[in-house]
Amino acid sequence: MTDPDLLTAALAAAGRGWPVFPLRAGGKRPAIRGWPDYASTDPDRIRRWWSYNRRFNIAIATGPARLHVIDLDAAHLVSTAPEFDDALHELTARLHRPAPPTFTVATPGGWHLYYRAPDHPPLPCTVARLGPGIDTRGHRGYVVAAGSHTPAGDYRILDPRPVADLPTDTIALLTPPPPPARPVVPVSAGHPDAYLAAIVRGEADRVADARPGTRNLTLFRAALVLGRLVAADELDEHHARAVLADAAHRHLGVDGFTATELNRTVGNGLRYGTRRPRHLHPTGRT
Repeated sequence: MTDPDLLTAALAAAGRGWPVFPLRAGGKRPAIRGWPDYASTDPDRIRRWWSYNRRFNIAIATGPARLHVIDLDAAHLVSTAPEFDDALHELTARLHRPAPPTFTVATPGGWHLYYRAPDHPPLPCTVARLGPGIDTRGHRGYVVAAGSHTPAGDYRILDPRPVADLPTDTIALLTPPPPPARPVVPVSAGHPDAYLAAIVRGEADRVADARPGTRNLTLFRAALVLGRLVAADELDEHHARAVLADAAHRHLGVDGFTATELNRTVGNGLRYGTRRPRHLHPTGRT
């Protein structure tokens, strides 16, 4: 594929109404910071990006594009080395209904099925929720677009038909359950509940609202803050871990963020925080 083809493919995706942004040349990671805010369908902006590096790959911001993309990973499906028809058969079994024919992209390791997302609720990215080897990309996510190429192979349009609506029953399968009620923060005797609860809530909110590119650092800093309170016996460690895990859960599957990475980041932050205990009421303690 020649370099100008990448710009042409980026403009073609934008012409479908799908905001795009550049990925690193030959890769799948964003080439710009703050991509959720800057993904665009503006041809001038797109041409400017690709003038910086005509080998940039292409990403589609699935949330702003009102897309929910089902990602079939051939290596992790139950079928052994499946062809596309085998993968669709497996997806049908998981959805308990045939997947509607739709715009489809062949990837180096499988297939992307593009569906029109509902206006509400916003459907998050998921990892294996529909079964092994079946991930999805939606709100706060992105997919590598057709026209991109990597060392593993190219992304190419397999079926150019219009994007179909995501079936209602599939929407139900992908809709996250309501968040559990926040447990009461355990505090030491003599401490005003509101003060400690405000600290914990503030850190949890910062993690939940973290933008892509700042997520890991925000989670680490929040764990460090709570780790200082744990070290001072102001806060129960298990509760601190639960609060942070709950706040970060919405990020799972976004930009490859995994539960393993979540737990590791929280553990590292808590461990560093314990080096500097923070007593909320340093005086009058026994």
